[in-house]
Amino acid sequence: MPNSPKGAATAPRNLSKAMMTATAVVATLLATATAAQAQRRGQEAPMLVSYPTDASMTCDQLAAEIVRTAEIAGIAADNAASAESQGAMATAATSVAINGALYSGALGRVPGLGMFANAAGGMARRNAEARARAEAERVRVAEQRHTLMTGIYQGRQCGMPAAPAPVAAPIFDQVPAPAPAPAVSPAAPAG
Repeated sequence: MPNSPKGAATAPRNLSKAMMTATAVVATLLATATAAQAQRRGQEAPMLVSYPTDASMTCDQLAAEIVRTAEIAGIAADNAASAESQGAMATAATSVAINGALYSGALGRVPGLGMFANAAGGMARRNAEARARAEAERVRVAEQRHTLMTGIYQGRQCGMPAAPAPVAAPIFDQVPAPAPAPAVSPAAPAG
């Protein structure tokens, strides 16, 4: 084939590389979205600010709950930040995948590729944003519960030394007379 253009043989290889790259990016986005959904399903029941048994907790139980709520708030804040960065990465990955497909020519040759990549990226971003909102709510509830438990703990004066027993004042039959004031002689005017 001496008359065939040199680039004609490389075009299918470039197209297949672009398709594989775009497919890999989209698969990564879907895997991230699926992992986020699975992690969200595995979470424990939501925490409430107060429970009916809070008033009957001992000082040790209150102290343990204060520590637990502080830990939950810290972990949830880290999870919220992680989810926000995953949302940003999903947006960036979608953009890279679509631009790669556009510049390779695959976007024009494969119907629906751009729409599929946008849908997958949008789903991953929405899942990450929902997770960030849920974790921010967990932080808020944990901080409020922490404040409530700290108030009950302080109100019961937990962790504070017991007030000393009042000491009986000594009783005197006679009150001693005050000491006489020293006599001061008037100073003579200098003169």
